[in-house]
Amino acid sequence: MKVKKQRDSDQSTGDVQRDDNQQKKSSCFSNIKIFLVSECALMLAQGTVGAYLVSVLTTLERRFNLQSADVGVIASSFEIGNLALILFVSYFGAKGHRPRLIGCGGIVMALGALLSALPEFLTHQYEYQSGEIRLGEEGRDICAINSSDIEDGGANLDFYCGSRTNTNMMYLLLIGAQVLLGIGATPVQPLGVSYIDDHVRRKDSSLYIGIVFSTLVFGPACGFILGSLCTKFYVDAVFIDTSK
Repeated sequence: MKVKKQRDSDQSTGDVQRDDNQQKKSSCFSNIKIFLVSECALMLAQGTVGAYLVSVLTTLERRFNLQSADVGVIASSFEIGNLALILFVSYFGAKGHRPRLIGCGGIVMALGALLSALPEFLTHQYEYQSGEIRLGEEGRDICAINSSDIEDGGANLDFYCGSRTNTNMMYLLLIGAQVLLGIGATPVQPLGVSYIDDHVRRKDSSLYIGIVFSTLVFGPACGFILGSLCTKFYVDAVFIDTSK
């Protein structure tokens, strides 16, 4: 009996030591408050990027010689990527590791943001050219018709359509970037809110969720402020002396 009691006491002591070791090994990031800060940062980035794009749409239209319909497609590509996966992510994501899925979404958003900046570095420097924009018959785009259909025989065709191929590639890059941003933003809000609701006390749940959505409101404000500041600079101010 004494031997059995000694074994039981040794086993209980070992369990206590294992619990202490597990508590020591637990990461400092395994905290709901740290998750709240990360979730707010992603929501702020999501709102900032979306509002910044809206504030520079006219600049993109002039920079890459885009039409209004092209700019509308770019602006709606974010929602296209978001709507394509929102149902699957909301249903299957609740059964998986939600913080990891949200982290993967943040990485995809970062890749989309980097991809949206590539057109500025891949295309040629912007050169302002004055001239009257002409249309073909029935208001058709002059680049969509043959040079023989133009009254002057297409003498100025290169002036209007010289960079159309390069523009199409940049246009596809911008669409792909917005789709990636929409895909990356898909798990952030639904999975983040459900994770917070499941891991905080019921009386604190409304406070945490309110903090998250208030951050989402500040995101567009930061995006429009950033857009108003950036549009004051020349598009290639780094490479060109704008003082002349």
